[in-house]
Amino acid sequence: MSPEPVVELRDGWESLVREWARRRGEPVQTEDGALFLETRTGDPSGPRLTVDISRAAGSLVVAVTDGTLVPSDRLAPTAAAATAWNAHEVTPAAVLGDARSEEPLLSAVLALPLVCHLTATGFATTLDALLDRSVRLLRECHDLGFVLRSSDDLASPE
Repeated sequence: MSPEPVVELRDGWESLVREWARRRGEPVQTEDGALFLETRTGDPSGPRLTVDISRAAGSLVVAVTDGTLVPSDRLAPTAAAATAWNAHEVTPAAVLGDARSEEPLLSAVLALPLVCHLTATGFATTLDALLDRSVRLLRECHDLGFVLRSSDDLASPE
């Protein structure tokens, strides 16, 4: 049996993404040079995530979100939670923003250099781990954003 081929991300990222999606049983869609798919992590009742993968500035950028927009009354505390996440975690990075909406979207983002060489299994393992950590990031930032905004936390003592 021959070893699994190693692929450079620069020219092979699309085939690696399609193979990863096939392994997960999810269809891939294309939009403006990016590939994206919806998938679940964990068991079938796990959160539904959107994974958007595209090239940017010499990197392959993978953004994962649960699609929850951050309303204006939760923006500051969610941004604080995202900043706290980024201060103690290396990857993925918590990012607030979405050019297609007036309300920002919280995403977990990982950038891989296009000069990386990975097997299909190595790429799949990397993205699967990213999904697991993304769920934690999204949950922690959403939860902390809610807690920090809570009226009980803001009420002055009587």
